[in-house]
Amino acid sequence: MSYLVFARKYRPQSFEDVVAQEHVTRTLRNALKNDRIGSGYLFCGPRGTGKTTVARLLAKAINCTEGPTSTPCGKCPACKEITAGASLDVLEIDAASNTGVDDMRTLRENVRYLPTGGKKRIYIIDEVHRLSGSAFDALLKTLEEPPDHVMFMMATTEPLKVPDTILSRTQRFDFRRVSLEDLAGHLRNIATQEKLQIEDAALRILARKADGSVRDSLSLLDQIAAFAGGEVTERDVVNALGLVDRQFLFDYIDAIAAKDRRKVLLLLKGLFDSGVEITDFVTELLDHFRYLMLLKSDPDGTELLDLAESEIQEYKKQAEYFKIGDILRLLNTTSALYNDLRSGLDERLLLETTGVKMAEMESTVRFEEILAHLKDQPASGGPSAPSGETGDMFGAPQKKSEPAKPVSTVTAPSPEPATGKAVNMPLITSQWDAFVTVLRRSSPMLASQIRMAELRSVKDNELRLFFAASGSTSLQLVTKPENIKTITQTLRDHYKANLSVTFNIDPRKQDSGDEAGKKKEPKVDPKELVARSPRLQSLLERVDGEIIGIKKAED
Repeated sequence: MSYLVFARKYRPQSFEDVVAQEHVTRTLRNALKNDRIGSGYLFCGPRGTGKTTVARLLAKAINCTEGPTSTPCGKCPACKEITAGASLDVLEIDAASNTGVDDMRTLRENVRYLPTGGKKRIYIIDEVHRLSGSAFDALLKTLEEPPDHVMFMMATTEPLKVPDTILSRTQRFDFRRVSLEDLAGHLRNIATQEKLQIEDAALRILARKADGSVRDSLSLLDQIAAFAGGEVTERDVVNALGLVDRQFLFDYIDAIAAKDRRKVLLLLKGLFDSGVEITDFVTELLDHFRYLMLLKSDPDGTELLDLAESEIQEYKKQAEYFKIGDILRLLNTTSALYNDLRSGLDERLLLETTGVKMAEMESTVRFEEILAHLKDQPASGGPSAPSGETGDMFGAPQKKSEPAKPVSTVTAPSPEPATGKAVNMPLITSQWDAFVTVLRRSSPMLASQIRMAELRSVKDNELRLFFAASGSTSLQLVTKPENIKTITQTLRDHYKANLSVTFNIDPRKQDSGDEAGKKKEPKVDPKELVARSPRLQSLLERVDGEIIGIKKAED
């Protein structure tokens, strides 16, 4: 006997076998029990969700010798013929190859003939949306008032293309895309029957790749079983289907967060050398950023993710590297890359250019935060702040007598008194970028968070850094004992001095819902504001930014 693929071997033979379409099968079973069978049905939904299968099951339930019944026997001649696709009373028509009005006229003439052995003569029209307008018109009258011995069952993946005149003459059932958990469970049952040992992670990849289609998932399982034999691992699935390794995506995002252009380019070289389809990589990267966006928006909203608990923890850790604005910009950049790949330009050039652009992308800064900083700086540039004065994120000096009052303060533990070599603000700022680069080698995540902070002052060898009001998560992260120890030790090693560090949150950057205490600000022309501030001009050029509006900042 020739080999039978899983998609055909495990096609449901009863309503109970249909995967994740309980709302459809329950209605049809009750209709059969109560003798409420209609003359026309329209089954809509994504590919591979069971539309044609349910139509055959309903035909079998009606024409079974024990029928109409919700549990056809599967043993009588009518059931066996329908299962084998050889029944003279159940005719399957492919609308994609029978689109013309003449085909429907022939069908209209044939409905006069009585069934040969069953109770009904049933027409199953697959992909019915492919019929021409005139073909639909020819079918209308017959569909509205068919003979008592005739039933119509139509299936379509695009119900919006079916005329309203057809919809109004049928009972419509919408099949749902099968969830990842249901698909993985179904594949596990089939693997058990086939004596296949397969890892849970491999099953989840297959279910995710199938995109809600039971038929696609079975075809993929069939392919993997042929590739790996009796034992299937996650690596087998990745290799057999030419997918992007999940660890590769994590490494790629780590390199972007660390602004490590060299590592980004090396990873992309390995991607090209492996022969992975570039569009598949970009699609997987979009999904990866989507998970980060969801977890950054709602760290506890794990029900939005089709991921195992161990996977969720890895994504949560990586989501801490970015602000939500950063993730949205990365998503937009990746979407633009996906569209550019269709232009026919060199794929490698596009991918490498986008990778470097992502690695060079500056952290998101809210415009009201910029205005708050500009309030405390001189109208024009000047020399660097002398030792003992504080400096804002643009390098503008602030008077020592007016320090910002922090909402929360966390100080690094200093195991020894701050003695020895004394440092000042100019010395620290002149080597700050080099320090962050050194820190990045041991912890890309901490380096990314330090980039988000603002060095305000240095006094008695104590560095004071400030986060914006939205930086509470960053504050909690950098002040963990193990992280504060890493930052402090790296500072001391780099500057050759006994330094300590304090992290704060600046209340002036907080948004307030109380409008009563706000002063009315005069209207400011954005172009005028940029023209008056060389530092703001430099910032906009560095981040390739554009002013789209001004939001009033609190005093």
